Amino acid sequence: MKKFMVFLMISLVLTGCSKVGKLANFTVISQSEIEKSVSIKEVEFDTDKINSLYSGFNEEDLEDGLYLFNTDGNTRYVLFNSKGVKYSNISFTIQDNVLKITYDSEVDEGLEMRSFFSISKKNENDFDTIILENNGKQDHFNINFL
Repeated sequence: MKKFMVFLMISLVLTGCSKVGKLANFTVISQSEIEKSVSIKEVEFDTDKINSLYSGFNEEDLEDGLYLFNTDGNTRYVLFNSKGVKYSNISFTIQDNVLKITYDSEVDEGLEMRSFFSISKKNENDFDTIILENNGKQDHFNINFL
């Protein structure tokens, strides 16, 4: 009975650990730091690696707009998916525990592009809210993948 309890405890600990910090290793294009504990990386968009985070993810279902991908840990991913829209002047700031993503957009028929960002915070309380501002006006994510 004692051996069974030890086995059960070890199984529970290992199962719990396997769900924490689920991340994919994306190729980094550029990197910056806002505040001392939040890093922003522009990374290559890789459907296979996104599928490792979100099974059943279908690239074909993505429309023009912004998508937020949450992970089990302190990392989030933001995708600017363009189908006929040019996104520019993308910037990230933090104030009062709010991460603000500002950008400009304009119609550009025929343009298809993606900008994919990894946002990592060292502490749970570095920011608890994300707001978007497009061309000076409040905006929203198309989909928030949990």
